Amino acid sequence: MCLLTFKRAPKHLTWAAAMTAMGSVGSRLEQQLDTVTTGEAAVLVRPDPEHSHTQTKAELERALTGMDRTKYHFRVTIDEVGHGWVVLKGRGLEDLAQGVGQMGDVFIATGLDDRVVAAVFPMHWHGAANESHRSIYWLYQPRIRRFTPFVPEGESIGEHRDHNLEIRMEAAIRRELPTERQTAEWFPIWGMPI
Repeated sequence: MCLLTFKRAPKHLTWAAAMTAMGSVGSRLEQQLDTVTTGEAAVLVRPDPEHSHTQTKAELERALTGMDRTKYHFRVTIDEVGHGWVVLKGRGLEDLAQGVGQMGDVFIATGLDDRVVAAVFPMHWHGAANESHRSIYWLYQPRIRRFTPFVPEGESIGEHRDHNLEIRMEAAIRRELPTERQTAEWFPIWGMPI
């Protein structure tokens, strides 16, 4: 007798579905997890190896001419290693997620989608009375099509993270936001311009 067992395939999200999911968890994050948006979100784009920093910035700005500039306000910046960042300002998490969703559509239409590293949603967490206020970042990684938490530890220059808080946050939101449970996939992004 041969018994075959199969693991259920994980639910992976398209860019649009992921942004819809992020936009819908705002009340849960705020009311039950004491976490609020900073009013910004960003998309990190890997540069073309043949482009200078100036060319990368110009390429992103050209692509973003397809964005609704009356509704979304954003800026393009290049970090010290040459990655492009599109930083979006918004009125709330749902607004930010819609804007990042539109940005994804623009990047798909212009052929830049394969260079998108992550969508980043920074939050402020107001923990228990004996815990300090912290920054928490929810990263959507198109490579794995899931969200992962990132919590830098302290305000110092050193690159340390609070892995225990990351685990707590992921466990608390996983039913409403498709997250990656394999912590080996939880990559930090240091030096973000948001």
